[in-house]
Amino acid sequence: MKPESKKVHGLDFMFAVACYIQSSSLLSSFFVSITRQDSWIIVLFALIICCPLAWIYARLVESFPTKNLFGILQTVYGKYLGGFFCGLYVLFFFILTSLNLIDLSEFVKSTIMPQTPLVVLSFTFLLTSAWAVFVGGLRQMVKYGFLMTMICLLIVIATILLSLNLMDFENFLPVMDLKPKKYIQATNIVVTIPFAEIIIFLMTTNHVQSGKRGFFPIILGGIAIGCITILLVIMRDITVLGNAISLFSLPSFETLRMVSVTQTLSRMEIVFAFILIALLFFKVTWLYYVTVISAKQFLRFQDHRRLILLIGASAITSSFILYPNFLVHNESGQKIIPLVWPIFEIILPLVTLIIAKFRGMTRKRQTGSENQNSSSASKSAAASPSGSQSPSGTGKPSLPTDSKEQSGSKFQSNAGTSSGTGQHGDLRSQSV
Repeated sequence: MKPESKKVHGLDFMFAVACYIQSSSLLSSFFVSITRQDSWIIVLFALIICCPLAWIYARLVESFPTKNLFGILQTVYGKYLGGFFCGLYVLFFFILTSLNLIDLSEFVKSTIMPQTPLVVLSFTFLLTSAWAVFVGGLRQMVKYGFLMTMICLLIVIATILLSLNLMDFENFLPVMDLKPKKYIQATNIVVTIPFAEIIIFLMTTNHVQSGKRGFFPIILGGIAIGCITILLVIMRDITVLGNAISLFSLPSFETLRMVSVTQTLSRMEIVFAFILIALLFFKVTWLYYVTVISAKQFLRFQDHRRLILLIGASAITSSFILYPNFLVHNESGQKIIPLVWPIFEIILPLVTLIIAKFRGMTRKRQTGSENQNSSSASKSAAASPSGSQSPSGTGKPSLPTDSKEQSGSKFQSNAGTSSGTGQHGDLRSQSV
């Protein structure tokens, strides 16, 4: 993991956010079993809710431009309370890494390598991610985001076109026919699991060049691209599978099994499997990277290399302890995670922003003209070693004055500003 000397471009960061959300299309079974044919509406509801959430994240990082999430927490809450919250976030990032690692391993085992032991797959993927974290850095992590995002969108669009003959648009009916409680529950699942998990990116925003418009368009743009991808996948699966979508643990994989271009080209699900494996590997590696840098900052480690192997071994172990099978994981994703995750993703960032606002720590983001003026002023100050300029403003240095005159002017200014010593000041200036 290399130290970052140059800042990452905002567009690269945006596509990294989009790629992270796209990889969560595997978790659609968490909410499609609740809302079935109305699941596409839930994705739109979640996008609307994420708009103010993206503003909260952007306002936080713009108020503390040189700090990441841990630096913001320690600045706002102090050393001890802020350190306690940082420790909770380290545990949160670690659990996310373990859960997504087991998701990746189980998906590969169920689709491509059914005879391979799960522990072997988890160990192989984690070693590869550990190598990527060890030799790479933030710039290496985000530079593949655009390519993977575009490939995922193209494959989703291609699979929609190939499955047009299987679609029945009456599967969208009836619309909004369920109880309001189910819509609230499903919306909370979509917000907390795929979308609001991007709070992990706040650990790296101090190395991102946001530009004149700030972080809000960057974060919201990544959420929007990821939301469009998930929306297209959900609508495709609903039109093909109908209400049977709630019966499958991997609805997208079942949809693509039904696609057949010709007799020789009938296994289109393998294409979806490979792109989803690539997306999940990107997600696991990013979570692994954030967990390592957050643990390093929290524990104040100087050398992160031993920390990488320690966190990796713990992630493999905990991935098998937390959820022994997919059914337990699915039930937890519907009932437990949507109640716990909002504490880290919504409540704490919102409370932190409110406290920083009341304590006067937030500041307005500088516009481009202000940044240009400040940079030109610093350059002009650095160009003149004495810091003096001619009254005419031509930039030429003023002529040196006599040392006695300078000392006399100093005595005069000191005498003029001191209270109750006007007469003595006149005598001193006259004597000089």
